[in-house]
Amino acid sequence: MNDLPGARQADPRGNVRWRTSAIVLAACLAVCLVVAGLAWKREHDRVSAQERVALAHGLALHAAELRDADHSTARNLGLAAVKIHSDGQTRAGLIDTLAREHSSEFTLEASSEVALSGDGRIALTGHGDEVSVWDLTTWLDPKIVEKPSDRVAALKGHKENVGAVALSFDGRTVLTGDDDGTTIVWDLTDPAKPIRMAAVVNKRDAEYANSVEAVALSRDGRTAMIAGSDGDVTAWDLTDRSRPARLSMTAHASSIRDLGLSADGAIAVTVENKGTVTLWDLTAPSPPVKPADLALPAKSVAAAMSTDGRVVLVGNARQVGVWNLDDRSRPVNAAVFDVPLADMYDMALTFEGKTALLAGPSDSAILWDLSAPSRPARIAALKGYSQEINSVALSADGGIALTAGPGGVSLWNLKDLSEVVANLEYAACLGHTGAEISKADWARYAGSADWSDYGEEDWDTLAVCLIRPDST
Repeated sequence: MNDLPGARQADPRGNVRWRTSAIVLAACLAVCLVVAGLAWKREHDRVSAQERVALAHGLALHAAELRDADHSTARNLGLAAVKIHSDGQTRAGLIDTLAREHSSEFTLEASSEVALSGDGRIALTGHGDEVSVWDLTTWLDPKIVEKPSDRVAALKGHKENVGAVALSFDGRTVLTGDDDGTTIVWDLTDPAKPIRMAAVVNKRDAEYANSVEAVALSRDGRTAMIAGSDGDVTAWDLTDRSRPARLSMTAHASSIRDLGLSADGAIAVTVENKGTVTLWDLTAPSPPVKPADLALPAKSVAAAMSTDGRVVLVGNARQVGVWNLDDRSRPVNAAVFDVPLADMYDMALTFEGKTALLAGPSDSAILWDLSAPSRPARIAALKGYSQEINSVALSADGGIALTAGPGGVSLWNLKDLSEVVANLEYAACLGHTGAEISKADWARYAGSADWSDYGEEDWDTLAVCLIRPDST
């Protein structure tokens, strides 16, 4: 007998519905678990990334603090920071550390003015009532370990402090201007035997000497500009350097703070104490034509002109403006960017205006890339041996730089710096593949960060160049 009378038959459709519900429930549970797992992973990755960034920035900060006292450790920490997390902050710190390796303590004698010839071979440093002449050929030769400590000559003859110096592109003509209002023209054809060619004296009033505030020379040294504290700027023909001939004069409302002249002597830029920045066309008959004013939102204090006369920088305490002079009658403001200097003491530009060096009340001059004028980019901070940098100079190609202040003058050989910046990690490891961080230093500078996240747990030291890169 099969079924009892009245017994219910099992509903096959109910079993199917139950199984379907169970499958759907299991699928939903699986999806929820996957979603929760992904969310957990995202959060874990986010926290790990934050910890990695914080560690990298902390190591970069320690590297900056150690840059003077322990350069080797600073280099290792800076490279570790870039390997752990490469961003603008860590890369800038490592570039600054590596750039320091390209500097030399040139002279400990205080200097208020420096100048370089176009090829970077001849240097001038001014202190007190004289200017020292240096031949950098030996200094720039890496094969010569013992560098000369003596200057090759001194330009003497001023009665007061020299506050303005200019050197022609070929290094053969020099202008030195002093607080007594006298500008001396020198022949430096033989750097070891300078010849005083002539002297130009600014007009004076009954009480005060009209001190020389700024001087400039054209590329060939045949045109000179001299700015006095009374606001007068005069152009001079130095074709016969023994007999300077005045070409023209411009009058300003206040004393001149800075002055620039193009290679062809056709255009000049002046900065007054009141902050006015003016371009002057010197090709017109006397007096020169004033084609344009260049302005920044706040008072301008310094300016620089590229040798080719196509780029002008104008700076104040916080910002720098980049002006394009392809059409000299209509300057175009290509960019305005912030600078961390608190004030602007001096500026220098390469021949084509693609690199700028800015100085102020800091122990570092800031090197900027202006090859894309609308997007200025910080290259490196050149930390000198002085607590503040009053004067800077660049060779025509930007390969040589001088930074000067009360603590002395630093010489920078920057010819390979662009390659360092472009291949930062490679440059940092080149010749330093054995760079290591000990466990003691890791604990000191990395805190509680897990060593095994970046190297092998059983290693006694962390090989910096082999640190596992950030995979996020």
